[in-house]
Amino acid sequence: MKTLFDEIDYALLNALAQDARVSWSDLATTLNVSPPTIRERVRRLQDRGVIDCFTVQISPAALGYTLEALVRFRPLPGKRHILEQKIQQSDQIVQCDKVTGEDGFIARVLLKSITELDPFLEPFSRIATTHTSIVKSSPVPLRLPPLQQETKR
Repeated sequence: MKTLFDEIDYALLNALAQDARVSWSDLATTLNVSPPTIRERVRRLQDRGVIDCFTVQISPAALGYTLEALVRFRPLPGKRHILEQKIQQSDQIVQCDKVTGEDGFIARVLLKSITELDPFLEPFSRIATTHTSIVKSSPVPLRLPPLQQETKR
């Protein structure tokens, strides 16, 4: 079986996962290859869809969003598409998954205080039932998939 990545690709992905702003020159020194090799490998990983983007992670709390809630939405009959559009249009929903089971969607919502919860949920009441849980902590924040080299058989 042909491996998808070699050890340099794995090392490059791990390094970029730690600091996506690291220079090509520093990466090249760390991985013991040339800067053009780094540029080419990053371009190839982007072309293959392995690297989607380079981004910044912003602290919601630093912007005043002190409360996170998980909201399970169960669309009312015939309202699934309307609900999905409304979810996509809400700035307070920072992540949402369409799921199997009784609920149609599970969303992560940012709020500045508990007093914002009812006004947030009210517009959804005509198209879905909701169940809300307040996030106390996140022992496993959103993280990358395991980046480890495949073992050869």
